[in-house]
Amino acid sequence: ERRKEKSRDAARCRRSKESEVFYELAHQLPLPHNVSSHLDKASIMRLTISYLRMRKLLSTAGDMEEESEMDSQLNSFYLKALDGFLMVLSEDGDMIYLSENVNKCMGLTQFDLTGHSVFDFTHPCDHEEMREMLTYRTGSLKKAKEQNSERSFFLRMKCTLTSRGRTVNIKSATWKVLHCTGHIQVYESSDGHNNCGYKEPPMTYLVLICEPIPHPSNIEVPLDSKTFLSRHSLDMKFSYCDERITELMGYQPEDLLGRSVYEYYHALDSDHLTKTHHDLFAKGQATTGQYRMLAKKGGFVWVETQATVIYNTKNSQPQCIVCVNYVLSSGVVQEDLVFSLGQTESVLKPLESPDVEMPKIFTKAEDLESSNTLFEKLKEEPEALTLLAPAAGDTIISLDFTS
Repeated sequence: ERRKEKSRDAARCRRSKESEVFYELAHQLPLPHNVSSHLDKASIMRLTISYLRMRKLLSTAGDMEEESEMDSQLNSFYLKALDGFLMVLSEDGDMIYLSENVNKCMGLTQFDLTGHSVFDFTHPCDHEEMREMLTYRTGSLKKAKEQNSERSFFLRMKCTLTSRGRTVNIKSATWKVLHCTGHIQVYESSDGHNNCGYKEPPMTYLVLICEPIPHPSNIEVPLDSKTFLSRHSLDMKFSYCDERITELMGYQPEDLLGRSVYEYYHALDSDHLTKTHHDLFAKGQATTGQYRMLAKKGGFVWVETQATVIYNTKNSQPQCIVCVNYVLSSGVVQEDLVFSLGQTESVLKPLESPDVEMPKIFTKAEDLESSNTLFEKLKEEPEALTLLAPAAGDTIISLDFTS
């Protein structure tokens, strides 16, 4: 009994010391006291590892100056200006940092996500693409390396926010499409060697700005005069278009109905837009980035489109596509150039025959009293001579005055 009691006391003492160590460790983290005091041991270890990795990442940038009050205010403005949140991923997909405004976008807090694998919170069908984005392929040329480091893709991530702004349990989370843009960054260790004298491998991180794509039904801000709505069938043919397009590009809405949107794309942007449409049908939402859309009478305007697949509420099948189109140009660019056959319809108009008043001599035969009268009338109205033409079957005799 004494041995058991001593063993229980030793275990209790061990647990007490362990809890003290974790308590001290939690309060060493740069977290508010009300947050650090409610963390369990697993969360403390997860956040500590992420914090150490982030410190190591920042140390590669050299000595950093102490942040002033002005810098702190500017940093808060940066987050407010973003339409999304900042995320830093390790090459294994661990989320080592997320900006605090992730809560407003996804419903999940910064501390809920930090240290977890991004694959635990993203759609299974996007995992292969995510791994490809995390892979850094070096090129032989410096220019090739810069191109390989850039990333732009669409990712479906768990969201606990409802359309009414309420937060639900993670088990009831839905998928929200994020447009992720950023680059792969490779960092060399500051000293280059660890404690054992071995050279440390370079650290690879993916730095992303993740922007949620708003659903058309949730857009609260009124659309301005340079934004128009359009609806398309699944083969991207117009079924509706906002009348604002008339002022922006010259088209009447009825001119577009039943026409494919590809007829109005600049040829050099077709491949990029085709890939975007593939992402749209695979993930339900997409943003095109800047592209050129042809104006009616020649030239083009720069446009950016947010597209959303609308599903049937009864059978959950895709029904149509709704696009919010933002015109970025201040006017039509290169309006004197024709880029498609459709633009020639408004340029090459059929010539209208001149409206010449028919002389009376051709309306009533009884007015022709004599050949002298005919000669006098033709002499007075010479334009009538231009309307004379040989009738079918008449013989045309060429006049040759050389002989």
